[in-house]
Amino acid sequence: MSALANVEEMFGLDPGGMRGHLEGFADQLREAVAMGRDTPLSVSGDGITSVVVAGMGGSAIGGELAGGYLTGSMSVPLSVIRGYSLPAYVGPSTLVYVSSYSGNTEETLSGYAEARDRGARIVCSTTGGEVGRIADEHGHDVVRVPTGYPPRAALGFGLVPLLFVLGRLGLAPDPSDDIADAIETASTCIERLGLAVPSSENEAKELASWLFGHVPVVYGSVPVTSVVANRWCGQLAENSKVVAHRNELPEMNHNEIVGWSGPRPVGGDARVVFLRDQDDHPRVARRAEITREAIAGSGTEVRDVVSRGRTKLARLISLVQLGDFVSFYLAMLGGIDPTPVAPIDRLKKELTRF
Repeated sequence: MSALANVEEMFGLDPGGMRGHLEGFADQLREAVAMGRDTPLSVSGDGITSVVVAGMGGSAIGGELAGGYLTGSMSVPLSVIRGYSLPAYVGPSTLVYVSSYSGNTEETLSGYAEARDRGARIVCSTTGGEVGRIADEHGHDVVRVPTGYPPRAALGFGLVPLLFVLGRLGLAPDPSDDIADAIETASTCIERLGLAVPSSENEAKELASWLFGHVPVVYGSVPVTSVVANRWCGQLAENSKVVAHRNELPEMNHNEIVGWSGPRPVGGDARVVFLRDQDDHPRVARRAEITREAIAGSGTEVRDVVSRGRTKLARLISLVQLGDFVSFYLAMLGGIDPTPVAPIDRLKKELTRF
């Protein structure tokens, strides 16, 4: 019997309850809608010329997904800053969305301090910690996120309230209808990909079995599926404890594609996933076909994964959920608890010594 056919065995490998977060994602999106609609906002959208999301890891991915989804529909540029310092242009006409699930992420706290010093307009998203304390001290608006989640499993809380904040400030369209469609799509994905669904009918289990023992390489296209590819690699690292590689089209056609012509690319152990969407630029879609053929010519197995859903946001969510479930099932195949991230914990502990 495959490890992915034994639900009880998978429960035993998952004491941290990652499965519950995956199978409860639609409910998380519903809860996040209320946060986005009901959080009081004192900042004004008048005169804002740029938006910066300051965050790291799972607290930043919501901003990246929002940026991909809103490409072409925002009235100002949105940037995600994963680091200690904000761009020089940040000032009174910039909205800085400070995103730290724990509230104690040192890089984000550094960016938060810069935003305050430069007089930026600030909205915070956190469970509390130092970000929550400082926000209360300075009177900054705060989206209060529920505790009890690994940051990477709190994606709905990182994405949906941000979309509502941008919409309420007049910087982006009202997301209500698209989010409703995304919730419906999320519920359908859970029904298709959940633990009780056999591998023969479960795309995530089948894909995890195909990737198991190989180096996953994930390609997306700008501006949307490339962001999802980043999410896939983060989840494969934290949940599955494997190193994965990502890149994006059309950029990789100008460099990385040549690497697939060499002897034993990626050590001969890679398997490649292309994330596809109906809104991919027609020339990028053609590039993907040619690139797929080139990679297959190296002897590497390649698969396409196609988004599902009516709206762009729903399709984005469908690809995210598929990657999340794949990362969980890869952990199960490896006999690994997906929740702990011991190397990150050790790194943070070491940093406190200096």
